[in-house]
Order: sequence, then structure tokens, then C-alpha cells
Amino acid sequence: MANLMAAADVDSSARTARAQACLVCGGACAPAPALPGLLQCATCDFVTADVALTEQEQATLYGPDYFHGHEYLDYTLERDALRANFRGRLATMRAIDPALPRARLLEIGCSYGYFLELAAAAVGTAQGIDVAEDAVAQARAKLNVDAVAGSYVEKAYAHPFDWIVMWDTIEHLLRPDRFVAKAAADLKPGGFIAFTTGDIGSLNARLRGRRWRMIHPPTHLHYFSAATAQRLLAAHGFEVVHMSHPGATRSVRSILYILLALRMGRPRWYEAIGRLPLARLSFALNLGDIMFVIARRSETAS
Repeated sequence: MANLMAAADVDSSARTARAQACLVCGGACAPAPALPGLLQCATCDFVTADVALTEQEQATLYGPDYFHGHEYLDYTLERDALRANFRGRLATMRAIDPALPRARLLEIGCSYGYFLELAAAAVGTAQGIDVAEDAVAQARAKLNVDAVAGSYVEKAYAHPFDWIVMWDTIEHLLRPDRFVAKAAADLKPGGFIAFTTGDIGSLNARLRGRRWRMIHPPTHLHYFSAATAQRLLAAHGFEVVHMSHPGATRSVRSILYILLALRMGRPRWYEAIGRLPLARLSFALNLGDIMFVIARRSETAS
């Protein structure tokens, strides 16, 4: 995590506390007194990191080390846990959209392709895009999914989609408002956008304050609440049709790595405990601070 933080210090002068326009409502964001290093909108309470990154600087954060030893112990070892979470999301999507088996779906932030692998059997066509070139290359080679490396906001698609999804991605984006605006243009009228992200308005986030587990710029840049997520979507012609706070399946190994190696700086403790058979187990955990949002694009949107 220290290496990730160092990457945000490329231009320290650009990271001094400053007012800036809120990307949700256009109001003024200023330093949040209770959340050092974060800015908060005076109008809608949207929270964002006081970090200035170029697209190139941000891209360097998501090389192979990000998935193997920085923010994750080994992302590939989490495949089974991640697939359990993705199955639950697909079930909710099917309940909302009976036409899902015929849908054209795009996943932004597809990473190693574990959701695309499941979606390929659940929808008509499934495509993915991610800035992490190594992860995309492995997704294509090992899972044979339709994934490309690149910037979503710069890519043109020949045909509109029925679904665009972003799993634990929107908080990483430099300008999530631009992604939502482009998604509105890339979806058919009546199409759906779905995403998961932390809920800074949740009880756990409010109790934890600056120690909330989701606050770790420069990888997590934006912190939505249910209200600010809904406001951003409405500004781009979407109506929220589902919002929940489901639990997530995590491996014991992953939780130990985050707590011991990343948070406490005790990698040797992790190495010792991580060898125990218990560390291989997975279980569902719900702290109530991750929201799952699905919104429908207006039928009349141009």
C-alpha cells in the first residue's frame, strides 16, 4: 500500500487542499474536517479524495503488482469467492430484466475476466474493457473471454448495449461522471447500468470515520452514498430500480492479508497464520457498507 500512496505524490503541489467543483452536482468541494485528505461537497455531501493524478499516473497503479501483493495478496486466488458474488449479482439482474439471456452486456473494469466468464453463459453477448493490460491479457488467454485493454471513455462501440456493469470500479475512476454519461449514450433506451461500490453514508462508514476500510486513495478516489449515487445517475437520465447492501464472500486468507500485512504492517504474522488450513476457507460477510445499484436509462432519452 505504501507504493500505491507514493504514486499519488508525483506532484505534491497539486495535492494541497483546495476547493473544486463537485462531479455530482457542480457544487463546491472543500476539505472535510473529519476526513483528512478528502474533500466534501457543501451542497450534496459527495466525498472525493484530494488527489491529482493524470491518466498515465493512474494507469501505473494497476500493473501486475496491484493484483499480486499491493491491494490484493493474489487476485487469482480469489476467483471462487468472486464468482460467488457475481452469481448473486446475475440473479438480481435476471429478476429485474427477464430479457437478460438475450442481452448485450459490457463490463467496465473486467480485470481477469471472472464475471465475463459467468456472464457469457447468462447473456446474449458479453464484452469487457479494463486499463489493466496484464489482467486483460490473462483473461483472454486463460478464459477465452471477449475483453480488451484500453480506456472506456475513448472507445467507440458499433452497437448499443442492454447492460453496462462496473463491479467495485466506479470508486477508482478519475471522472466517474464521464463514465456514467458515456454509459447513457452507449445503452439502448430502457437499458441498465449496474455497479457496486462502498457506501460512505452507511452506519459502518460513519462509525469508522477516516479509518473506514474503503478509504485508501490513490486507488479509491470517490466515496458515494446512496443519495449521491442516485443524484449522479439521475443527472444522466437514469432511474434507480434497485439498491441493496448485500454481503460479499471473502476468503479468510484475503481478510488476513488486508488486516495483518496491509493494515498492521505485519507480513510475517500473515505468512505464519496464512499457512493454516483455516485460511483456505471462504465465508459471506456483510458489514452493510457496500451498495449494489441498478438504474434504468429513460426510454425517451436521446
